[in-house]
Amino acid sequence: MDSGLKKKFKNLIFRQNVTQAAILITILATITRIIGFLREMMIAAFFGAKKFTDSFIVAQAIPGVLAGLISGALSAVFIPLYAEWREKKGKEEAERFTSILLTDILIILIGTTLLAYFLAPFIVNILAPGFNQETRNLTLSFTYIMLPSIIFWGTYGLITGLYNSQKSFFIPNLAGLLGSVIFIISIFLFHKIFGAYILPWGYLANVFVQYILLIPALKRIGVNLRWEFNLKYEGLKKALILIGPIFLGQSVGILNMAVDRIFGSYLSEGSISALNYASRIYQLPMNLFVNALATAIYTDLAFSAQNDNLEKFKLSIEKIIRALLFFIIPATFGLIFLSTPIVQLAFQRGAFDAIATQRTSESLTFYSIGLVFMSINLIMVRGFYALHDTKTPTINSILALLSNIALNTIFIKPLAHRGLALATSLASFISFVLLYRSFRLKIGEVLSKETKRDIIKFMISGALIGMLAFFIYKFLDCVLPSKQIYLAFNLFSAIGIVVMLYLYLGKRWKIDEARKIWSLIDKGLKLVSGILGIK
Repeated sequence: MDSGLKKKFKNLIFRQNVTQAAILITILATITRIIGFLREMMIAAFFGAKKFTDSFIVAQAIPGVLAGLISGALSAVFIPLYAEWREKKGKEEAERFTSILLTDILIILIGTTLLAYFLAPFIVNILAPGFNQETRNLTLSFTYIMLPSIIFWGTYGLITGLYNSQKSFFIPNLAGLLGSVIFIISIFLFHKIFGAYILPWGYLANVFVQYILLIPALKRIGVNLRWEFNLKYEGLKKALILIGPIFLGQSVGILNMAVDRIFGSYLSEGSISALNYASRIYQLPMNLFVNALATAIYTDLAFSAQNDNLEKFKLSIEKIIRALLFFIIPATFGLIFLSTPIVQLAFQRGAFDAIATQRTSESLTFYSIGLVFMSINLIMVRGFYALHDTKTPTINSILALLSNIALNTIFIKPLAHRGLALATSLASFISFVLLYRSFRLKIGEVLSKETKRDIIKFMISGALIGMLAFFIYKFLDCVLPSKQIYLAFNLFSAIGIVVMLYLYLGKRWKIDEARKIWSLIDKGLKLVSGILGIK
């Protein structure tokens, strides 16, 4: 391979600019979501929406709660702190700061894991008070298997944050992809041997593989870490001050999910699983578009805030909100109008029956109502963290949690699992209103008049193509046989037609995002025609 090409390839793998990062993250996220869906499809087919999957989901939350509190706080606060340390003290001292933080946190996590084995029975009783004794015992067994993942997940956020601070996004996403592959292989090969117990063992293997894959490549991106335990280091104090509010905010966010599971444990068997399967689907557009954009832009936001370049900071926030809404708004309407066929295609086979499909599609419809607000909230929270403001998102998280509890109480009796999904969406709307108001007070108006007009266009065209997709699907469903292959054809045909129509409308309305996509399509067609010799 030519040395110039080799160098470019290495740069693409180990360090990317924002555009390259967004593209790479989107591609890998797409593949990861597809593989993740294969995993969920396999779980649904082999185990359905029953006590086994309910137990696994609740048990999975326990190491997730304990590790997520630390990992989420670390990943949120690390990049702005690393940026500050590198600007003021240089690269070597920034790496020492990282080493000390990683060592101290790892020791804390080992102790936390040991303590968790004693506390697990109490935590299971708190998270699933409505489970019968058999399901509770199964949940506890799953929990014991997955608890070691606390050690890996807890420091995972800091290590991925270190990659992102070096503008290296490819390797963490590749590690996540390979971890999911290991999970799928585990389920496929060993589900008959281990039964439902392959779920926690596969989960643990997934976490371990992701973590191990990240460590060797650190030196390739120019980072040298060493073990150093030092509780008196000056940077540690500042990190703990910033982590405190984020830790509380992350706790509240994780408790929000736990609250839904607590309420769900009083519903009929399989309700928690239905909510979980629905969340996998509605989070798909968030993982594909929102997380990719947020991850790619976060480092630039942190350095813009560090250099007091608020105009660039505000412009970046506006651009990313515009871009995500261009995709998320039509996706929201699509999920609402096509919830049943999407769930049928994704999950209805094997042990996953028509009742599970109905519950999951109903949950998906009500979850989708809040998708836009969840997406914008994610971006605004990143913006606050980049500005070293961790208190505002924390206060907002507490209010969102209280709203979710109140709304769950109101809606669970008349709407059952649908009520829990609706409560989550309404709580996201309340959170959005509070966050946006605080953001305007802090940096001024975020969205220009032109952007607001375009958002209205996104909503009108999104609603129209959502309804059109529904009618196209229904027409094809009436004229073609009721088989899985035709279900896939009907669904993808309806989606494909309306996506092209949406992009056409965007181009006619002079929406920048639509024009850029049409430009990419045009270049792609010219490239293909050139290769094939077609004029």
